[in-house]
Amino acid sequence: MSEKKKNWSRIEFIGLAILTIMAGLIRFYKLDAWSYWVDELYTLKGSWLNEVINWHQPFWLITNASIKMFGINAFAIRFFPALFGMISIPLLYRPFKKIVDAKIAFLAVVLLTFSPWNIYLSQLARWYSLLMLVCTLSLVYFYFFVERNSYSNLAISLLLFLFAFALHLTAGFVMVICIVYLFILTRVPELQPDSFNTKRVNVFLISLCGLSLLFIPKFMWFVEKWQSMQSKMGYWGSTPVDFILRTTYQLTPAIAVLALVGIILLLIKKQRAGIFLSLYCLIPPAILVLATIFKVNVSAKYIFFTLPGLLLAASYGCLYLVEQIKQAKFVAWVLVFVAAVLPSLEADFLYFKAHHGNRDRLQEAVQYIHDIGNETDKIMLLYVFENPEEAKFYFGTIAKLNKWEIAEDRYIFPEKPEEIDINERIWVVSIGKTIAPYATGLYKWVSENANLVTEYQASRGINDNTVNVYLHKPNGTEPFFESTY
Repeated sequence: MSEKKKNWSRIEFIGLAILTIMAGLIRFYKLDAWSYWVDELYTLKGSWLNEVINWHQPFWLITNASIKMFGINAFAIRFFPALFGMISIPLLYRPFKKIVDAKIAFLAVVLLTFSPWNIYLSQLARWYSLLMLVCTLSLVYFYFFVERNSYSNLAISLLLFLFAFALHLTAGFVMVICIVYLFILTRVPELQPDSFNTKRVNVFLISLCGLSLLFIPKFMWFVEKWQSMQSKMGYWGSTPVDFILRTTYQLTPAIAVLALVGIILLLIKKQRAGIFLSLYCLIPPAILVLATIFKVNVSAKYIFFTLPGLLLAASYGCLYLVEQIKQAKFVAWVLVFVAAVLPSLEADFLYFKAHHGNRDRLQEAVQYIHDIGNETDKIMLLYVFENPEEAKFYFGTIAKLNKWEIAEDRYIFPEKPEEIDINERIWVVSIGKTIAPYATGLYKWVSENANLVTEYQASRGINDNTVNVYLHKPNGTEPFFESTY
């Protein structure tokens, strides 16, 4: 190895080590500070609270092991997602370097280190950070299989895909990307690698299509199961524009624009790597945009695994812009930093700032009611769920984590105001904007008969996850105490 290559290897190693440490510090920072999102409690239920653990879900087993090490707490159920987010930096750099080049790959993992989307989902007790890593590596090894005609790479790719599909059904997008890529290669001879055998690939392509049909019924079951609930949730995208805006927000607009520039440049070059990366970035969101046209409510989280590809495309766009500036390269790199990294750092600052974290603060509200309330007080939950049991599960499980067992008869879920006993003290909890005076139904009753006693702000971007706590007191009882918000 030449001296120049040795020096570059040292720089790579030191740079990756620094980035990995920084990624770990960011992802483990305040890991146990945030309140729980309801799906995190389903993780706890699936991995620990159930009498029988679902052994078909690998993430439950991983979380179960973490709880055994650290106990039942927020840090335990979020430990492995944060770890997977951290180790994605070194694990993705080298294969990216083989697909593109060292500069683009390194800039991509820099962007990944500070990506607000990756940080947020790495601090969530769900499988997203692991799914991103496994899906990306599955696609990378499939690309190596085509390039090198290596069946060992194909075997690794398929095993990773099956593991990813066991984590979450949206891993099915991986197979769609692979099928479309092979189809394009069979139809465009000038794109084919030297070892490409069209007849053999056609047989393999038909086999992949047949295999993919086996996964469709389960995927359709998933869509049908969640459709009714998703329609009620503000996070989900119900129109193409809404979905695109939400995805752009998660990426940050700067990265979204740079990724689009990079994808266009990659397609213009008409190289296999560029075609493959473009399909990786474009197919999943295109399918979900199509789904919104057919009134299927979808989430940007379903395409989180495309983040590394989008960051590679954004890095390619950045380096292209730098190369266009023949003079003052330092100024060009400063501009790239300002354009690509600074918006992410700003979003990260807001994420970790008090009252942020992109989660509601129900845990603090639960503790407040426990400390201030009486054992005979009733609790009315007005945040949106498919049924009252879901709302009760969310509130009650957080209470259990705070060492508070709430009796079943304390919950009330009236369908209309007339069903409410005005002679009882009633705590009302809502998530979102403060109830307006002109509200209707139960919300109108709360605005007229209860005082807002505290609120826990958690507003970030397009979401308002502020938790509002109201208290209704029977006439003639002690006066309302002062609000604490």
